[in-house]
Amino acid sequence: MFAYKNGIAMLRINVVLLFTFMFIAEFDVMANEFEHIPGEHEIGMRTRYQSVDDTWLGDAKAFTTRINLTSTFLLDEANQWQLKVQPNYVFAFNDGDYNSVAVKKNTSPIPDPEGFNLSKMVLAYDSEENWKVKLGRQNLSFDNERFIGGVDFWQTPQNFDALKFDFNDQMNWHVQYAYSNKVNRIFGKGAKSAIIKNDVRHDDYLLGYIEQRPTNELGEHSINAHLLNVEFKTDNNLTFVAYNYLVENNNQTHFSTNTRGIRINDEFKPSKIKYRYTAEYALQENKYNNPWHYQAWYSLLEASLQYKSHIFQFSQEIFSEDNQHTFITPLGTNHKFQGWADVVSGYDMQSGLRDQYITYRGRLNKIRWRAVYHKFADYESSVNIGNEFNIELAYRASRKWEFKLVYAAYKTNEGLGDFGQANHDLTTWFASVAYNI
Repeated sequence: MFAYKNGIAMLRINVVLLFTFMFIAEFDVMANEFEHIPGEHEIGMRTRYQSVDDTWLGDAKAFTTRINLTSTFLLDEANQWQLKVQPNYVFAFNDGDYNSVAVKKNTSPIPDPEGFNLSKMVLAYDSEENWKVKLGRQNLSFDNERFIGGVDFWQTPQNFDALKFDFNDQMNWHVQYAYSNKVNRIFGKGAKSAIIKNDVRHDDYLLGYIEQRPTNELGEHSINAHLLNVEFKTDNNLTFVAYNYLVENNNQTHFSTNTRGIRINDEFKPSKIKYRYTAEYALQENKYNNPWHYQAWYSLLEASLQYKSHIFQFSQEIFSEDNQHTFITPLGTNHKFQGWADVVSGYDMQSGLRDQYITYRGRLNKIRWRAVYHKFADYESSVNIGNEFNIELAYRASRKWEFKLVYAAYKTNEGLGDFGQANHDLTTWFASVAYNI
């Protein structure tokens, strides 16, 4: 019976993947044959296998495929009004074998739940005089996405129901303001407040029946957010950014914060080597309905040098702590930072963090690679929490096809007290193929 079930599962995987590749291969032909269909349509696909070796929460494996269709409709002859719609569906071929957060299992979390989500439905107006406005479900990304981002690494991206104004004179000024009343998170709309039956918490013999999902796992958060980002670039590439992100979260009250800061970027090339640096400082305090009272700060110092296709970068991020509460980034693309093993990239640490890391990136024709080494230390005590090594290898076969291998290994040192996941080793690797990236 076991072999029979495995055979059926493999057959399902093969059929779905075969259908996906065949559909993508024929999509351009199909588009030409159905020119009478209004709008422009692009299909995207990303299939990924992830394996996690977690000595604390348990090993996990996830095999998923994301398929989305982006349709753009021009609503006037001048092409100033556009409607963009992007449905997103994730197939999870082994959804019973890993903790997708939307459905908790006794394994390490891999937040790629199966299901349908509407990633975009946005009405946009382009004035053709440097300013634009968008209304509806959309991606919001500012600067390097440290505080506000789309979290596109996971199969269900983060997006916002928002009204956004954008002024960009393409020379010096870029001003962005957005108001949002809802964030649609990576756990998907299926992660509702009620715990479903195949979740291990539904009828735990120790804890009893759990009716409500923890608010930090909800797929949607009701918010009242005013997001302002102002960038000024000089004629010699020196860039100043000032921002203020005022967020009231009605579901997770300790996510209600006021974050304001400044960011400086510069680059110059006196000879064959190009130099870049970034300095950033932000201050965060509790706001609105937040029951916690604190004022913490964040800083980033980064310097890099580039010779041809080789880049070496040295970085330090600090998240300070005040009154046992740390500077948090719940709306940011956190997977990009603090290690791809995601051991310390959450937002429930209490003692702050110092992350010092070195990055090397290179490229040769269609192949590119990246290696990163992190050293994590406690902000308050300077205790060496642990180290992490990341490596990525990608092959861009064509403009639309990319193959990628990623490996991340976290090794604990002195750990971090009650923050359990930092006290145990974890390794993970990803293999993915993406179309129309």
